[in-house]
Amino acid sequence: MIDSAGRCMACPAPNDGLHVWQVDLDDPHARADDCAQVLDAGERARADRFAFAPLRQRYLAAHAALRGVLGLSLGRAPDAIALRTDANGKPCLADAPRPLHFNLSHSAGMALVAVSWRHEVGVDLERWSEPAHLMAMVGRYFSVSEKEAFWTLSDDQRMHVFHRWWTLKEACLKATGVGLRFPLDAFSVEFRPQFRPRLLDGPSTMQGLQLWSLDMPGAGWSAALAWAQPQANGVRPSPTVRQWSWQGWRI
Repeated sequence: MIDSAGRCMACPAPNDGLHVWQVDLDDPHARADDCAQVLDAGERARADRFAFAPLRQRYLAAHAALRGVLGLSLGRAPDAIALRTDANGKPCLADAPRPLHFNLSHSAGMALVAVSWRHEVGVDLERWSEPAHLMAMVGRYFSVSEKEAFWTLSDDQRMHVFHRWWTLKEACLKATGVGLRFPLDAFSVEFRPQFRPRLLDGPSTMQGLQLWSLDMPGAGWSAALAWAQPQANGVRPSPTVRQWSWQGWRI
């Protein structure tokens, strides 16, 4: 990666804790042809189905960056990374010597890649938008306790809190691998700005999930991380969460 002075730096590998890489999908150095070269045939075919060139470019950049981060972690070239999907349809490594957990999320011109050797992980990123039916979405997708908390917010708080809450809930689903096939209103996340978010209730597959709201540069973005934290001797120690900026295509 490149530091602020333009010097080449060694990129950290996720030997411990959780690492989240922020990717600028509109970086002019992320050239479409170069990105496509490191993807497999299935990924290139999906990219070709985009009708609009900017969307195709962002897809290529996001998946090339994912392969770059995985290659860094495994000591392999990005185009040597073999991917498959598990029984739930969640992408995973096809031939890693030991499990490297990862997850990708992208919205508008940004992506996040989360990786960990020790924890199943889910990450979600959302560019704020004004939902035409925000109240209807809260009524449909939030649990009873979440709705009760949301209705107490002032009007000027609701847009920000809605997106923070939404990313936390989606990160939970992505960490467990079930995606949006599991109803969003069937589990509850407690989100209070002055406290760390936590899972209040949910199915057995979510027990032990830990949550974190990620800091994002600039206004208008929300992002969240969820990971499975096994209990040891009655305690669930929290790993360190580190955030990085991916500049792999500039090396």
